[in-house]
Amino acid sequence: MLGFIKRISSEFNMCSSLKALYCAFVRSHLEYGVVIWDPQNLRDSCQIERVQRKFLKYASFVLRIDCLPHDYTPVLEKLNLETLSTRKTKANLVFLSKLLSGEVDAPDMLGRINFNVPGANFCNFPPFRVPFCATNYLYNEPILRMMTLANGSNYI
Repeated sequence: MLGFIKRISSEFNMCSSLKALYCAFVRSHLEYGVVIWDPQNLRDSCQIERVQRKFLKYASFVLRIDCLPHDYTPVLEKLNLETLSTRKTKANLVFLSKLLSGEVDAPDMLGRINFNVPGANFCNFPPFRVPFCATNYLYNEPILRMMTLANGSNYI
């Protein structure tokens, strides 16, 4: 899909049209099922990020945005995009928030969430108790991954 966008948009000079094509045809495929399938190992994450970096390199060329090699932050800012890893983290935290608020009706998943109940009044106490995981397979389970992300952020 990225190759198709490159072929048809070589004469584009508007950020909004290029961004709309990318978000509709490429990013939607990269983010499909991200709450369930979220690659945690570095190799798989880099392969997915590489697709966005190729688009950002192409966008910097077409839109004539000056940026250093391998630093596409100015292009991200100009197109008002976020990195895929940031979007994946936000999607996981939003899903967990919706699960806890009842917007997502999944009692089996809700039953697998372990809350921490402090014995005294602690200010910086993590809200979820994540059990020890002996394998990466168990550690990357969606519910455990979401609880770990929520413990490390101030989102929930």
